[in-house]
Amino acid sequence: MHKFVMGHASFLILLLLFSWGCHKKQSVPIAAPTRAEAPPPAVTPPPTAPAQPAPAEPPPVPKTIAPPSSFDLGELSFQQAKYAEAAGLYEAFLRDNPKSKDRDIALFHLGISRALAGDSSRNLIEAEAAFKRLISESPKSPYRGQAELILGFHAQIEKLKSDVKERDEKIKRLSEELQKLKDIDMQRRPSRPPE
Repeated sequence: MHKFVMGHASFLILLLLFSWGCHKKQSVPIAAPTRAEAPPPAVTPPPTAPAQPAPAEPPPVPKTIAPPSSFDLGELSFQQAKYAEAAGLYEAFLRDNPKSKDRDIALFHLGISRALAGDSSRNLIEAEAAFKRLISESPKSPYRGQAELILGFHAQIEKLKSDVKERDEKIKRLSEELQKLKDIDMQRRPSRPPE
């Protein structure tokens, strides 16, 4: 036992000398060795359920795949900016699916597709009709506000077109009247004899 204590004491002295002499740092007091603590209790993993064998075969894959609906094809055409094609597909979807939950989206995209498909007045009238159908058929649709906004812009554009047309007609009438006044003025002036 004496050798054991001496061995520990010399170890502590060497440790103190090393910490004081070599580095000249402030030493940290070292606690005297204490009785060895009991090791922590062994941790055993919780029991697990026995592994279930993997299924022998995967479930069979259905042999038939449903073709995409006219709505899905319309959405694809709409995203590819093929607006005339998309409009036809949305119309087919609306005709064939009177109770679908996607009718409001189809009507909204139909209106946009009709408006962007061409600049004919017929397309704009059909676009306006699609937006009005959306508002009447789906009053709680999240697309309703946007449809009303577009219809409002369309009404303002039509009013501006009408105002421009009236202004152009008025300018034309004034130009014609001015020309008549010039002609009358020319007739009233005495003609001068050639000099």
